[in-house]
Amino acid sequence: MKKKLDTRFPAARIKKIMQADEDVGKIAMAVPVLVSKALELFLQDLCDRTYDITVQRGAKTVNSLHL
Repeated sequence: MKKKLDTRFPAARIKKIMQADEDVGKIAMAVPVLVSKALELFLQDLCDRTYDITVQRGAKTVNSLHL
């Protein structure tokens, strides 16, 4: 029984971006799904840290300097 991972970023689009590089050969089916999940976790961490900095500085809105 295969378990389908729900990802927020489309694996097909990630695969297409990866294949745009001529140095990339074949890509296993699991790779775009894993990259999608890694991207999701990275962005979640980035947003969490940005929010923390915004709160520490007492700002009411998030701006690019908080990143």
